[in-house]
Parts: sequence; structure tokens; C-alpha cells
Amino acid sequence: MGILDTDVGQDIKVVKIRFPDTNKFSQLKAPTFIKKDDFILIESEKGQELVKVVESNEDFEEMEGLVFLRKANRDDFKTFDKHLKEAEKYLILCKEEIKTLGLKMNLLKVYIPLNRSKVIFYYTAESRVDFRELVKILAKKIRMRIEMRQIGVRDGVQMIGAVGVCGQQCCCATFLDKFDTVGVEMIQRQNLPPTPAKFTGICGRLMCCLSYESETYSMRDFLPEIDSTVEIDSVVYTVKGYDFIRECVEFSSSEGDHVSFTFDELEGKGIVRKSGCGSCSGCGCGK
Repeated sequence: MGILDTDVGQDIKVVKIRFPDTNKFSQLKAPTFIKKDDFILIESEKGQELVKVVESNEDFEEMEGLVFLRKANRDDFKTFDKHLKEAEKYLILCKEEIKTLGLKMNLLKVYIPLNRSKVIFYYTAESRVDFRELVKILAKKIRMRIEMRQIGVRDGVQMIGAVGVCGQQCCCATFLDKFDTVGVEMIQRQNLPPTPAKFTGICGRLMCCLSYESETYSMRDFLPEIDSTVEIDSVVYTVKGYDFIRECVEFSSSEGDHVSFTFDELEGKGIVRKSGCGSCSGCGCGK
């Protein structure tokens, strides 16, 4: 069968893979000869799948339910391409039936594992959908096991891919490993305009990139408050602003001199905020 056998002393490692249907990542044990960019055949709860190895020789945590079978061969790619064309036909068929039945669901993708264990229909919907009649119709026409999977809107964009307002492919469809919680407080912390609509992604949720630098801005909780005065090297300065790109604080003296000190320099001089709520630019409320 070619299944990885750890009982016979075969050298193994954990590799990171990406699924072709969802664009999601996972990890599993594989022989040490498997390397990055290899395509391998695995067994998952969906059936036998052709997946790409995106990283190897890393200290990953193995995910349960995935089994390495063997390295992919030419026939596997032929079967995969054949199933892609077949899935496109089923996508059109299902969309027509959805329209006929008047179901409120957005069909995104159809996926057929290599061993044809089932046909998976991925869709999004605002509420629960009664698709029992749809499944009956599809089963008669396709004559395979039908599985309907409702996914979230963020998962949908990750699956299909889209171009964000930045002009680049959405992070979730390229490199994002998992979805982090993104909240309005991240907009506030980064001194961005308080208009969440401007920071809404293709999926209708707040953009994932808001979380990338959020941790950096938490440093403001320890910086001297805006408009407060501090003494540095025997000179009294007024805090004028923060520059998180350069990681420094800008000051002005009573003589009109403008200087800046890096966060590290201020920390070295023992200049940190003594009080403050930590949720604004420096109210000094002491909460």
C-alpha cells in the first residue's frame, strides 16, 4: 500500500502541507526523503488526496487523521486534472439546481478526492439551508456520495482567492496559516481612522492584516503620554508624537528644538509611562 510504517524503523519527519480544495495548511508524518515542493498522496477524512509539501525539516506538531501513502506519480496528476474538469461540470449543475429550488446559498467549489470516495460541495450561506432535495437530485445525476459543507465567508475567500484593496492577493489565499481574531480595538490602537468600513476585506470581515502590527502598538502603553513633559539629559521636553515605523518618540523643547529618541533609548533612560489606561494615546486616567 505504500503507507508510512513507523514500526519498521523507517526514518520520518513532520512536513507541512496545503490542501488543494480549501487552501488550508496541515502537518503530517512523512519519510525524510520528502522535501519542499514535492506532491504526495495522503489519506484524510475526505479520502485520498494529492497535496503539496510547502515546508519540511521543521519542528511541526503532527495533526491527527492524516496518513502519508506515497509520493505522487504521473497517473495521480492525470487523475487530479480529470477530477478538476469533472468538478467544474458538477459546479454548473449544482448552481442550476440551487436556482431552480430557490435555495439561499452561494456555491463556491466542488471537489473530488483521487479515490472518488465522495463529491464535496462547498458553500456559504447566511443561515441554515435545507438542501435535502438538492442532495437527492445530485445523487441521481452524479451517482456518487454527496457531501454538502457550509463554510464561513473568510474560509470562502481563502478557498477561491481574491485581490485586496492593497492590490495583492488576499493573505488568506497565499500564506496565512490560520485566522486570528481581529477587532475594532486594533484600529483604535494603531491610530487609524475610526471607520471600520474602510478596513473591511473582501469577505466582509475586518482585514486580517490589522493584526500584523497590533502587538507593536501595544508598546504605547509604556511610552510617555502625548503632551506630557519629561526630563531627558537635564532638558525638559514635551512629548509630541509616536512614530511606530521608526520605533521612536518625537519631542520638542521649550527653545523649539525637535528631537526623537528610540523606544530602546527611552527604556534605557528609565522613561516609561507611570500610569494610564493603556487604551488611548495617553489620557492619564490611571484606570
